[in-house]
Amino acid sequence: MTAAGSWRSLLAWGGACLLAALIAMSFLLWGLNGPAYLVDLIAAYCL
Repeated sequence: MTAAGSWRSLLAWGGACLLAALIAMSFLLWGLNGPAYLVDLIAAYCL
């Protein structure tokens, strides 16, 4: 494996782990506070 391939693999795994953490956090917030909290949170940051 070349150096470029290993960096690409590391970035891919890092991105996948970050995505999994974001999904887990969203399910946790959804379960604790209901969907209204998550929607309000997104609206506050995006608008």
